[in-house]
Amino acid sequence: MEIQFSGEKFILDAGKALFHVDSKSLIIADVHLGKSTHFRKNGIAIPSNIAESDLSRLADLIKKHAPNQVIIAGDFFHASANSEIEIFKTWKANYLDLKFILVKGNHDRLKASVYEELGIELVHQNLEFENFIITHHPQEKPNKPSICGHIHPGVYLKLNARQKIRLASFLLQKNQIILPAFSEFTGLDTSLQSTGRNFVIADNSILEI
Repeated sequence: MEIQFSGEKFILDAGKALFHVDSKSLIIADVHLGKSTHFRKNGIAIPSNIAESDLSRLADLIKKHAPNQVIIAGDFFHASANSEIEIFKTWKANYLDLKFILVKGNHDRLKASVYEELGIELVHQNLEFENFIITHHPQEKPNKPSICGHIHPGVYLKLNARQKIRLASFLLQKNQIILPAFSEFTGLDTSLQSTGRNFVIADNSILEI
């Protein structure tokens, strides 16, 4: 689905990604590589193939949009070094000519040398474009049009008296787009769904509600 934001053309992709047409930038947020490993180390039964599945979906998006760069709006990795870094390293070897930029999130705590070794350009606060910025944390009143992540936005729907459902969404506010969490292994925050336009991801489609 195509939208206009801050005078720019974007495509909302049901693969939980945003594509900026002019710069050919594929923008995602909250991948949290390593989160499942962290849970398993603490005795919580989590499937072991979540990282591979998420990276496979990212590969599909790269093939679909042929971007010049992939921009992660924070929380690409989940806290400390873990085995999923090696999974990413192997995966990224297929994209040596593609630029990866990470806008640092609160969970991105690896040493700068690790990001450099992985071929990821690290931005510590805001990635500046002409008409908007990409950052990690949403702001109550953004000074400049912003694209961010962090809260894993979703909507809560009552289908009938007995059925309820929660779905991931893009939340488009007056001066801000909050991206859905890219990883399948994340929760949803529905507390802000009444603060803007919700573009829900359902059955591989985008639907505004």
